[in-house]
Amino acid sequence: MKRFLFSVCALALISGAAFADVPDPSNCTCTLDATGRLLMIPGGPVASVWQKNTNADFSLIVRNAANAPINNCVVEVLVGGQAGLFTGLCSYQSMGLIRNTDAGGNVSFNVQGGGCYKHQPDACTIRGNGVIIRTYDMVMSPDYTGTDDNGLASRWSLTVTPSDLASFVVAYQGGIGPASCHDYNNNGTTNPPDLAVFGNSYYGGVGRCGP
Repeated sequence: MKRFLFSVCALALISGAAFADVPDPSNCTCTLDATGRLLMIPGGPVASVWQKNTNADFSLIVRNAANAPINNCVVEVLVGGQAGLFTGLCSYQSMGLIRNTDAGGNVSFNVQGGGCYKHQPDACTIRGNGVIIRTYDMVMSPDYTGTDDNGLASRWSLTVTPSDLASFVVAYQGGIGPASCHDYNNNGTTNPPDLAVFGNSYYGGVGRCGP
């Protein structure tokens, strides 16, 4: 009998530990929820140092079904559209797209890349310990030479160039442009807030992935 009770208790502890490592999407939070999109920006030079553009920063808090934060949870950001060349990532992003949470369940990302891939169910997927936490159907970047609202292949160079500026101006339409691949906050209008993001990404036409 004692052995049986010991076994039951051991199984309960093992099950509880495993359960604690499983994210519950309804208890997780992500700052991308406010816009429903992933924004990617190639890094730019500041005082001769290549760094990430903070406009592309986002963070998550990963929690389990008991609403407790999960420490050391492996969080992955999957960017769609790469196979069709709708999007591209800076070469050093392969490791930056997988990170572990801290003791509070917190993890932060800044995806550097270019292109546009909108209205697609696989545009952006975020997983924690293999569990899908979030999906977004919009990925966009100032590095995009197009004015459409869906995304065209091979319109990115991993550098925010004068060609991207020309495309942005056409999409902007004086600050009252419709939804487009340059509607970075995904509010349905290409307007002054989007201009601010583009201006902060342009760096005089040389904002690109770091060396």
